[in-house]
Amino acid sequence: MTPKGSFENQFDDYSLDIAANIINDAKDGISEKFQTKLQNFKTMKLQLLKTKMESDIFYDSTVYTGSAGLALYYFMCSLKNDASSQESLKMALEYLDIENLKGRRISFLCGDAGPLAIATVISYKLGTKRNDKILPDYKTLAHRLMSLISLLNESPDEILYGKAGYLYALLFVNKHINGKEIIPVNHIEKVINSILKSGKQYSAQMKSDSPLLWHWHDKVYFGAAHGMAGILYMLLQIFEEEKYMKVALQCGDLIWQRGLCTKGYSICHGVSGNAYAFIQLFQATKRPLYLYRACCFMEWCAVERPGTELHRPDRPASLFEGLSGRLYLAEDITRIAEARFPAFGL
Repeated sequence: MTPKGSFENQFDDYSLDIAANIINDAKDGISEKFQTKLQNFKTMKLQLLKTKMESDIFYDSTVYTGSAGLALYYFMCSLKNDASSQESLKMALEYLDIENLKGRRISFLCGDAGPLAIATVISYKLGTKRNDKILPDYKTLAHRLMSLISLLNESPDEILYGKAGYLYALLFVNKHINGKEIIPVNHIEKVINSILKSGKQYSAQMKSDSPLLWHWHDKVYFGAAHGMAGILYMLLQIFEEEKYMKVALQCGDLIWQRGLCTKGYSICHGVSGNAYAFIQLFQATKRPLYLYRACCFMEWCAVERPGTELHRPDRPASLFEGLSGRLYLAEDITRIAEARFPAFGL
């Protein structure tokens, strides 16, 4: 019996014959036929975003629900390092508003750190081609990003609004500006130490058996956005022990069965986000089964069968709730080895 929160998965599971039109012969990427389908989807939906949905793109300037989400999409497109890379960086700038940041939140997704981190890297990559009337030099932007540490003590620990989200922004800059320590190690250590201190203090307060425990609105959350899973993932990034992989594979099977969410297609609450579980499993195991499953979920999000989005998102153009997230997934699947869950994986 299919759970209330998901549709029955009627996709055939992986076999060589079924996957022939989706996965390439080397089993390390998608076929040209499926790539063409995704390109057509991206072309059509980008046109829709920039016309009928443009006002919703600029709902705010954040990565999560606003224009910086589309900026992150174009930045990610630039990483292909082809002839269109510079143009993608310039397109990203059209969706960054770093002059009207609110100075209230510290995180990459819902705070100032996201737009500033993206702008810092773009400024560096554009170099002398940068228009300094529009975009300051990367050192100035990095300084603004680092100055957000003044909000550290008043911020929660989690990813969506808090310190773990700020940590991601700092790591994002250092990852994408190779060979330079733009964000000093001691600055990053201050953030990590603050997160660990909070975890130890709350654990002691609650007399927990766990050495680290974090809370959100006075409750212990275990999930990624507000909870311990997200904080620990950001601190550790990867588990390489076999026992964790066994659990991950079991979770992958469950997502295949129940992951076509009735709530919709989004990265945050829907099928696009679930597709990233298969992407990461494919990267870890190299088994084409998981690439095929990711493509099936991508196809579900692209086709938009009638009645498969029972809850319209609050921000239908945004990266984490809306259409921009599906575009991000489509682009990531075309470069599967480098694909990362946005604002989470490095």
